[in-house]
Amino acid sequence: MKEKISLLLSKIKYAYKYSIHSWIFKCFAIAFLMEIVLEMLGRRSVFAGFSFMITSPIVFIYNVSIIFFTFLFALFLRKRIFGLIIIGAIWLGCGIVNFIVLGFRVTPFAAIDFLMLKDTISMIDIYYTKFQQIIIVVVLIIAIVGIVFLFKKTPRFEGRRNVISIMALCIFAWIAVLGLTNFGVAHNVISDDFANLGTAYKDYGFAYCFTNSIVDNGVSEPENYSEESMNEIKQELDLIKPEGKEKKPNVVFIQLESFFDPKGVKGLELESDPVPNFTKYKEMYPSGYLTVPALGAGTANSEFEVLTAIKSSYFGAGEYPYKTTVNSVPVEGICSVLKNEGYGAYAIHNNRSSFYDRKNVYEQMGFDAFISLEYMYDIEKTSTGWAKDYTLVNDIMKCLKDTKQTDLVYTISVQGHGRYPTEPGGYDEHVKLTYDVPEVEEQFRYYVNQIYEMDEMIGKLVNELDEYGEDYVLVLYGDHLPTLDITEEQLPDSTLFQTEYVIINNIDIKMEDEDIEANQLSVKVLNALNMPLSYPEKAHLAYSGNELDEKLTLITYDMLFGKKYLYDGNNAVDENVMKMGVSDILITNVKNEEEHVVISGDMYNTFSHVYVNDDEKDTMYIDENTLIIQDYLLSPGDEITVKQVDKSHHILSSTDVYVYSE
Repeated sequence: MKEKISLLLSKIKYAYKYSIHSWIFKCFAIAFLMEIVLEMLGRRSVFAGFSFMITSPIVFIYNVSIIFFTFLFALFLRKRIFGLIIIGAIWLGCGIVNFIVLGFRVTPFAAIDFLMLKDTISMIDIYYTKFQQIIIVVVLIIAIVGIVFLFKKTPRFEGRRNVISIMALCIFAWIAVLGLTNFGVAHNVISDDFANLGTAYKDYGFAYCFTNSIVDNGVSEPENYSEESMNEIKQELDLIKPEGKEKKPNVVFIQLESFFDPKGVKGLELESDPVPNFTKYKEMYPSGYLTVPALGAGTANSEFEVLTAIKSSYFGAGEYPYKTTVNSVPVEGICSVLKNEGYGAYAIHNNRSSFYDRKNVYEQMGFDAFISLEYMYDIEKTSTGWAKDYTLVNDIMKCLKDTKQTDLVYTISVQGHGRYPTEPGGYDEHVKLTYDVPEVEEQFRYYVNQIYEMDEMIGKLVNELDEYGEDYVLVLYGDHLPTLDITEEQLPDSTLFQTEYVIINNIDIKMEDEDIEANQLSVKVLNALNMPLSYPEKAHLAYSGNELDEKLTLITYDMLFGKKYLYDGNNAVDENVMKMGVSDILITNVKNEEEHVVISGDMYNTFSHVYVNDDEKDTMYIDENTLIIQDYLLSPGDEITVKQVDKSHHILSSTDVYVYSE
C-alpha cells in the first residue's frame, strides 16, 4: 500500500512539474491573481479591485484571458519560471506605472505614453524631487540586477517542451481572445470606442484597455471608403461657399492651460473673482461652454481638434495624433485655410518646441514660424517650473508686426499646468479662498492664483490689441479642467469635459452664445468671418449627428491614410518650411579678449550655443547681445555660428557662418 501511495504521489509530483495541463493551470492562476492586482492599482483601492471582479465577472474573466495568453509564451522557454516572472513583472510594472500616473493626472497609462517618454523625462524635475529621482534610478538598477540574478538561479525545465502543442495552444488562446473581443463589442459588454479613457479603464479593465491602446492606432479604413464615395462627398462640400462679405481681421487663438472659471465649483469659497477679465469679456462677447476631449491632461488633443475640426476620438484609444500621424503627414485646418487667404501664420508656445512634437506638427500644418521657449526672453517661471504666460503678449504682438498683411497667431499657454504643490508658498496670493476638501485646498489655492495671473495677461493683451489699431478676433479657451479631483457633482452648470471659450473682437461680428465642441470652434469663427473652409470644417455645416461622424471619418482617413481623393491625389497642405522664431539671431562681431572669446550680436538667450568649426563650445550667456566662450581663443579662419539648442540637445536653428579674422 505504501508503495502504491508513494507511486501515486510521485506521478502527481511529476504531473505538477512537467504536465502541460499543470503549466496551463499555473498560467491561468497567476493571470487571475495578476488581474486582481492590476485592477486594485488602476482603481487605487483594494476594495474597488475586488468589487470589479464581483460586479463585472464577464469583463474580469475576459481581462484574465488576455493576461493568460501572454503567460503562455513562457512555456516555450527552458526557464519557464523565469519567463513567467518576467512577463508578470512587465504586467505588474505597467500596473504600478498606471498607479503613479493616476496620481498626477486623470488619464490612465496607455501605449502612447511610450512615445511621450522623452517629453516625460524632460519634465521629471517638475514632478519629482532630486531624492525621488535617485530612488527611481536605484530601483531600476536593483530591477536589472534582480533579473540577472533570477535568470541564473531559476531552474531549467527538464521535461518535454511539446513546442507544437504549446504553439497550437497559443493559437487557440489568441483565437479565443479575438472571439471574446468581437462578441463583447457586438453585445456591448465592452467597447472599442473610448470617448473617455479614464472611464473605459474602469468599465472594461486595465488589460483590455492597455493592450487595445497598443494595437489600435490611426483611423481604420471605413467600409465604404472608395473613390466614388469620396467624390460624392467632394461634390457636396464644394457647393458650400461663403455667403456674405469676407472679413479679414487678425485672428489670434490662445489655448489656456487648464483654464476655467472656478467660481461655480461647489465647496470652493473665493474672496474675489480670480478671472475678472475673462468674466467681463464673457458678458460682452460671444461665449459658451466648450466640450473638450481631455480631462486633466491631453492638451494636444484639444489643440488638434480646434486646429483641424477633426475629432481625436476617430483615432486609437488614448492616441495623440500629434505623436503618431500629423507630425509627418500634412493636415488641412484653419492654418492652411487662412494662409490661402493671404494670412501670415504663426504659432507660439512657452514650452519646448519638441513637446508633443509640435515643431514637426506645425510645419506640416503650414505655419510660417514658431516661437517656442527656446526663442523667448525674460522668462519667469512658477515654483513648479512652468513658464509664466505674461511674455506671450510681447510674442503675439511681435508676430502681428512681423508682416504687413493680416495674420493668424495660434498660441498655447502653460502657466496653469500641474502638478499643483501641496505645500504653501512659492507664489503671490492674489485671491484668498477656502475649500471643503482640506487635502486639496493648497493645490486649489496655487492653481487659482496662477489663473489670476493668466487672466491679467488676457487683459493686457486686449489692451495691446486695441492700441495696435488693426481689426482683430481673439479666441480664448481652456484646453481641459485642472487635475484637482473635481467631481461632476461639484459642477452644476457643466461637465468635467467642458471648459469655456470667449470670442473677443473689435469688428462687431455676429455670433450666438452657444455651447459647442472643440472641433467646432474654428468653424464658428471662420463662418462668422465669411471665410472659405477646409473640407473637415465644411463637413460640420453639411452634416450632423451620426452622418457627420461617418463623413468626417471618411475625410480624415482619406487625407491622412488614404489615397487623397478629395485632394486629387496630392497632400492636403503644400510642402512647407517653417522658421523657428521670428526675429533673426545675428552675429555682428567676434573678438578674442584676454583668455576668452566675446560674441556680439542680437536675440541671444540661454538656449544660444556657440559652435566653432562645427564643434560646440561651453557658452556663457551674458545678455541678449553677448555670449562668451571662456578659456578659449580663436585662430584666423575659424568659422563661428550661434545655434539654438533645446534641452535634448537638438539643434533648432543656426545663424549664418561668421569667419573670424584678427
